[in-house]
Amino acid sequence: MKIISLFLIFFFSSIIHVFAKDIYLSCESTTKLKTSFIINDKQEKLILDGVEREIVEWKKEFITFWKSDFMKEISEPRNFKPDTLDRIAGSYGSYNCNVVKKTLF
Repeated sequence: MKIISLFLIFFFSSIIHVFAKDIYLSCESTTKLKTSFIINDKQEKLILDGVEREIVEWKKEFITFWKSDFMKEISEPRNFKPDTLDRIAGSYGSYNCNVVKKTLF
């Protein structure tokens, strides 16, 4: 009985990441450029255009992150702020974002 219960605990702990809820955002700028985000609140993970980004601050209202290591290196000494994804207004800079239910393909 102990073996079965240990197996079930191990099994459910190994698949818990499969059920993590991802939020897909499709964003378009005024000049018709497009970008996309995948947000995982449980793991506090942000993926921009297929690349995981370094998170500076994660809040319910907004997420601040560095777009790249290069931008971080040149911005920090000059006190430039990291990029911000506004979760209330649904905007990222000049991009307006909408939640999509699934990927296009």
